[in-house]
Amino acid sequence: MIELRELRKSYKTGDFVQKALDGVSLNLRNNEFVAVLGASGSGKTTLLNILGGLDHADSGDIVINGTSTKNYRAKDWDAYRNHRIGFIFQSYNLIPHQSILSNVELALTLAGVSRAERRRRATEALKQVGLGDHLHKRPNQLSGGQMQRVAIARALVNDPNIVLADEPTGALDTETGIQVMNILKDVASDRLVIMVTHNPELAEEYATRIVRLTDGRIAGDSNPFVPPVASALPRAAQAATGAAAVRAAAVDAAEAAETMSAESVEDNAGEVTSATSDQAGAPKDKMSAFVPVAGTAWSTGVSAAGSSAATSAGAGAGSGIGSDRKRNAGKASMSFLTALALSFNNLMTKKGRTFLTAFAGSIGIIGIASILSLSNGVNNYIADTEEKALMSYPLSITKSSFDIAGLMTVTMGYSTSSSDDVASEQTNGDATAVSTSTKIPEEKIMSDMFAKVKTNNLRAFKNFLDNGDSGIDQYLNAIQYNYSITPQVYLPNTENDEIKRINPSEMGGMFSNGLTGSALSVSSSGMNSFYELSDSSAVRDTQMELLEGHWPESANEAVLVLSGAGQISDYTLYSLGVYDPEEMTKMAKDALAGNEVTVPETSGDFTYEDALNLSFKIVPLSSMYQYNDESGTWTDMSKDDDYMKQRIDEGIDLRIVGVVKKAEGASGSSATEGVAYTSALTRELMNKAAESDIVKQQIDNPDTDVFTGKTFDELKDSQKEEFDLSSVFSVDEEALQKAFSFDSSALSQMGSGFDPSALSFDGSSLAFDPSSLQLDSSAISEIFNEDSMREIMANAPRFNLDSSSAGSITDGLSAEQRQQIAQASNSLAAGFLAWYVTPQANGGYGGSLSDLTGSSSNFAAAFQQYLATDGARAITDPLMQDLGGDIQQQINAAMQNYMTNQFAPYLSESLSALMQQAAQVMGLQMAQALQTQMAALTGTLGSQLSQAISGQLSGQINQLSEAMQNGFSFDPEAFADAIHFNMTQDDLTSLLTNYMNTGDLTYDGNMKKLGYAEEASPSSIDLYPVDFPAKEKVIGIIGDYNTDMTNAGEDDKVIQYSDLAGVLMKSVTDIVNTISLVLIAFVSISLVVSSIMIAIITYISVLERRKEIGILRAMGASKRNVGSVFNAETIIEGLIAGIFAIAAVWLASFPVNAFVEAGWNVPNIMSLPWESALILIGVSVALTFVAGLIPSSMASRRDPVEVLRSE
Repeated sequence: MIELRELRKSYKTGDFVQKALDGVSLNLRNNEFVAVLGASGSGKTTLLNILGGLDHADSGDIVINGTSTKNYRAKDWDAYRNHRIGFIFQSYNLIPHQSILSNVELALTLAGVSRAERRRRATEALKQVGLGDHLHKRPNQLSGGQMQRVAIARALVNDPNIVLADEPTGALDTETGIQVMNILKDVASDRLVIMVTHNPELAEEYATRIVRLTDGRIAGDSNPFVPPVASALPRAAQAATGAAAVRAAAVDAAEAAETMSAESVEDNAGEVTSATSDQAGAPKDKMSAFVPVAGTAWSTGVSAAGSSAATSAGAGAGSGIGSDRKRNAGKASMSFLTALALSFNNLMTKKGRTFLTAFAGSIGIIGIASILSLSNGVNNYIADTEEKALMSYPLSITKSSFDIAGLMTVTMGYSTSSSDDVASEQTNGDATAVSTSTKIPEEKIMSDMFAKVKTNNLRAFKNFLDNGDSGIDQYLNAIQYNYSITPQVYLPNTENDEIKRINPSEMGGMFSNGLTGSALSVSSSGMNSFYELSDSSAVRDTQMELLEGHWPESANEAVLVLSGAGQISDYTLYSLGVYDPEEMTKMAKDALAGNEVTVPETSGDFTYEDALNLSFKIVPLSSMYQYNDESGTWTDMSKDDDYMKQRIDEGIDLRIVGVVKKAEGASGSSATEGVAYTSALTRELMNKAAESDIVKQQIDNPDTDVFTGKTFDELKDSQKEEFDLSSVFSVDEEALQKAFSFDSSALSQMGSGFDPSALSFDGSSLAFDPSSLQLDSSAISEIFNEDSMREIMANAPRFNLDSSSAGSITDGLSAEQRQQIAQASNSLAAGFLAWYVTPQANGGYGGSLSDLTGSSSNFAAAFQQYLATDGARAITDPLMQDLGGDIQQQINAAMQNYMTNQFAPYLSESLSALMQQAAQVMGLQMAQALQTQMAALTGTLGSQLSQAISGQLSGQINQLSEAMQNGFSFDPEAFADAIHFNMTQDDLTSLLTNYMNTGDLTYDGNMKKLGYAEEASPSSIDLYPVDFPAKEKVIGIIGDYNTDMTNAGEDDKVIQYSDLAGVLMKSVTDIVNTISLVLIAFVSISLVVSSIMIAIITYISVLERRKEIGILRAMGASKRNVGSVFNAETIIEGLIAGIFAIAAVWLASFPVNAFVEAGWNVPNIMSLPWESALILIGVSVALTFVAGLIPSSMASRRDPVEVLRSE
């Protein structure tokens, strides 16, 4: 039983209020056919919508079997419409893009019925209305009567308790209308049917009850229903209202259910029925109370056992629709697959717009996919190149290493664990609990950073590699041990007995330094003419190709390496002595001096036979020193021609036995143009050094310098005291006097304000004699003393390779190489300064101290000239030999930048400060002398004017003071010229170098100078992996070795390696990835535009599908279900867009890859991984989903009554 209690509903339009319902009260039986008649605007449809839960009354209540609906929530009304109500609309309201079978199934779908069951029931319902042959037709393929029968089947398929029909025959012809009315009459036999109509004849003929409405009030009721006084409900449920009534009814229903059969309890628990019906012979208790259980789950009930027979009898009198039905329970729901199906069918009805929308949404994804595809292809190419470069850039382990990653961790601002622990202990977790006595936590940046610098124990690691237990050999092509031995290569003594050393190349160092950045430097890509050849044939064959002769097999054999094109540069021919090196030296000097360069004619007929006839002499470093019996020390004899000729004659012969060229595709410095010798030569030089007397003496006396006989500690203490600084500078007294001058004419105006006749004033007594000023130049020497110069040079900025302009190419340098570069730069700075101030007559530049302190000093040109000197080459040649030609030019440029932009400005500023201090001292002396003169003048003037007016006297004294100040002048350039350097260039260079490089005199330094090295203790180890996976295995073995050493407590044996290939390729990869991210960021703008467009299109779809929204809500779909329908639509759009984008990029990759491979021999430059493709499809779906959230939310909030009225 349904009770309508004082229902009121008004619509406001501005100030006008239209009362649709005005206090309607009506009791409806569980099964009857009620016809509601009334004029338009009388409130018939409004009453129907409120009864069906589509609309809500302003006031009043609907009571279902004693249970109020006032406390129903939105989802309660959704379940009520889905399970209890069946709507039949005048305009049919079928979803046009669904088949009629799918339209009927939809109500069952919302009820959660399985697919097979809802298909069976929908088919049966359509057959019962005579449409069994039209199951798969669309609504637009049916007549009006057929569509209305589909609407009836849809309303009844879920077996509702109430059927609400709004003008079901209004749009039908008479015959079809009668058919529909007969169906409704049959339906009303076992349930409540409420029909709104304008046709009183139909009402009289078919309805069992007619209710007339006029202006929102009931004007008549043909068969009113008065509920009995007693009720089967417990009193508590009758009296209670609101939530209490709901809970009480649920509890009592559960108690009553205990007496029912097991099936009845399962199907109908929680529902309470009325006890009586006033219709004889009609089914009883068909309208059960719709009671929420536990707030969300819903169930329906049947009558007591006594009414079962009547129910069956009544049902048998009808057409079979709803007979023997099982009432559904639970809340209405729509699976996401259903939402997808609805949206997909809708999109397929608008294929053109769907495709264009998907294409527009795919533009951004196409851009990103293309960028990722290219980025992946380039990274794959880089990885392939890195694998090929393993032979050129092995894993290198040097004696000293530095943890770059650790330094980056510190400098990037990430706290160390020790810092974090201190901070947590001192603050106890409360950042605000501090006082004046609270310690500020210390972050150990410097200590932690320098803790990362370590020395590798290569002796232990070499033993680990040689014992055969490491298992590393299977992953390596070769292990190369390096000992930092540079062969001293000379040309054999010629007829003119001229000594020519060609390695380390003196000319090479001058050439690379002097012409850095010029076009000429391009032709000399590598300055090292001699280097060690790998012992591994695998490495050799990968990097080089034998053209003539054979590979070297002994210490005195080598090969000549040509370029990849099989050519040899004239620079190499000059370096090897084939052409006269002096001619190249002259060309370089002329170029540095800006003179016209005369290029000599060369024959250009160097043959393979000539190459195989080349031979050289190798002189051990230790043999260049001679023992002095008197002093017991050793003397460097490398400048003694006679001595060196003998050593060259006794030297090791080295001859060329083969000619090779750089193999195609080889990279790095392992196949540099020049001469490649074997490791056997290195070991022979090591043996000769170990057998020499000077090395043996140094080993026996490790604390004593064999060159001076003093201990190393004594040398360090005395190196700063060896020179008398008083002899470094001298002061030109005459020039100093010129620096300070006085203009006597400044006093010529004195006395003009006096009247001598009146004051008896003798102006001649005011004469001033500047020559009487005496200056003490010794004060300048006290300023330019030993301590000040030592402080200037000690505080000079050191060359910092990391912050220099050398770039990332230096990342792979070892700590030893970095230190070597820094020391060489400091030595260059000291030598350059000494050479700069040395007179030209003595081989220097001839600059003065004023040049160093001038604000416009330009050292670039002077520094270029200095690099061509013998002193500079002695510093740079060994450095260039060790570094190799790949990076030496950038190091040279960085050194020049350091000298001109760091060292020179610092020196200028420091010397200017000393000059200013000296000028202040001399100025003070001048002031004191002037004060004495002024005192005398003042006394004379005062005695003459003792009788004069005090005001005049004061004025004259002021004039005198101003005149003295105006007359005095100081010339800073003349002052700087008055100070001269007295030492020779060599002495001054030695002095400044000692100041800058204190601590270089060591035992290890001497042993290196003598060419000594132990075979068990290499300076570096190069590991050549077989391939890229093998490289990872090698790194893993090194990691296991470090772990074992750490676990054994031998942390000093833990080693760090450098991966130059990895560093170089990682840099390129990082650049590629960064560019990719930037491009993706730009392309992402199109994604935003696409998202906005999709949001607009989705909103348009919402407007187009308003009727569908109303239909879904009428069948019990929740707001969330409606929103999911449109979310599903955007997801489908995004999925289509993503798939289209990936397909487009995949198709475009074929011509792009073919073009790039044909032009640049780079395969698969455009390759999109399937993981990225799936991610991009997901991104596309996610973006469209987000874009559709607002339109779908708007759709879910649409008023179902309004959208059903819309056309």
